[in-house]
Amino acid sequence: MRTEFDAVVIGAGIAGSAAACALARRGWEVALIDKDKFPRHKACGEFLSPESLGTLKKLGLSRAIAALGPATIRTVRLHTERGGASLQIPLPGPAIGLSRLALDSALQQSARAEGASVYTGVTVAGISDIGDDRFVTLAAKDGGELVRARTVIAAWGRHPLRSYDHVKTEPASGETYMGIKTHYSTIDTDEAVDLYFFRDGYIGLAPIEGGRLNAAAIITPSAYRRYGSTNAVAHILDEASARIPLLRRRLEKSAPVPGTQAAAAPVRTRAKPSGWNGLPCVGDAMAAIPPFCGDGMAMALRSAELCVPMADAYLHGLSTYEQWEETYTAQIREEFAGPLRWGGWLERLLTRPALASLALRAGAVMPGIAERLVRATRLRH
Repeated sequence: MRTEFDAVVIGAGIAGSAAACALARRGWEVALIDKDKFPRHKACGEFLSPESLGTLKKLGLSRAIAALGPATIRTVRLHTERGGASLQIPLPGPAIGLSRLALDSALQQSARAEGASVYTGVTVAGISDIGDDRFVTLAAKDGGELVRARTVIAAWGRHPLRSYDHVKTEPASGETYMGIKTHYSTIDTDEAVDLYFFRDGYIGLAPIEGGRLNAAAIITPSAYRRYGSTNAVAHILDEASARIPLLRRRLEKSAPVPGTQAAAAPVRTRAKPSGWNGLPCVGDAMAAIPPFCGDGMAMALRSAELCVPMADAYLHGLSTYEQWEETYTAQIREEFAGPLRWGGWLERLLTRPALASLALRAGAVMPGIAERLVRATRLRH
């Protein structure tokens, strides 16, 4: 492994991989490091909104994503358990469905193609400062290497690296959830996402590449146990299908795909975004995005898009570390605070069946208000 870089990005999810790719394209020597091995399935809605497609284009990644054959998505339907209330909301433009198995691998490959060094299955044990440089220490099992970098970008997800003195752990707010997902083979060709809300969370059905549906749920730990843990997705879909004929028809000729199950726990939300935690943060390291925002991948990509030009300016000597922190923190707060706040509010509303049913019925009568409310949880670029 090389031991000197301009930038080290810790975490090879979509935000970290996009940032590493964009920095390498600008001519910097970049290392992308992740403790997990890829390709892998991940508990995720696997929905790339119109906003995220715009960011992928700006990052120069559209062609790599299009080559994967993603599914097209044009509308979102919301359903509740109380009285079978439903509401359909058209998207402002085409979105796509794409598995994290394919997406993460494609972004990492794009980073490699731009010249980044990608190291997966490698654990970071710590970070230290010596002068203006950062030194990243790898775990002993990975050779205990000391990697020198002019800057480090945190893309490590919801759980910060505690071994760096400048990192602070902030308490999460809101409910604690479990994230679970399974793919289903299907002959369904409906270009829609179906979201079914109930007291303990929600489950979404979205088309992805290869003629499959991604069934992803966010539920409370007690519901996870009640629904049978590893079989929770199937049991929730059974209950939803019994109440909602549209879902029953959509799942009639589908079957779970072995080996596509994934879970994430705990999933906790944080009301306020933080672009800096000892280091510049992107993706879930920047904000534990409320699942009810429905635009988590767009937010992750947008944080990378904002961070990269400032990293580039710093590496060129055109700004100080302090200027980077001040500007990036302000931009993150300006763009993300509103959607995160509205996402938290929707979480509280839609997991209360009586209120959710009233809200969806009101939205059917006043669709313009419903669309504006949903858009309040999304980015505005």
